[in-house]
Amino acid sequence: MKPLSLICRQCCYENQLPEAEKVLLFKLLREMSINAVQRHKAWQIKEDFLTLWFISAGRYPEISRSPHCATISVWIAALLPFELSEEDKLILCSS
Repeated sequence: MKPLSLICRQCCYENQLPEAEKVLLFKLLREMSINAVQRHKAWQIKEDFLTLWFISAGRYPEISRSPHCATISVWIAALLPFELSEEDKLILCSS
């Protein structure tokens, strides 16, 4: 199973996101990693991942306002070890 950091890096590089979005996504990743440890959550579990996303994304509202948010959520969803519904993908961009 790929680590969350690798999934986000892949998302950034393969989708050729603008530098600003890459930086935000890496910061969000770091925040999610810290929150996962502090809150004893496993990002590989859908419910935990969504919880971590909502907790962490609140610190980076620029991601949800980015025109690239849909691309980010679709790509990350494709690489996660669980399925995200279309509704889940939309929710990722509205947090």
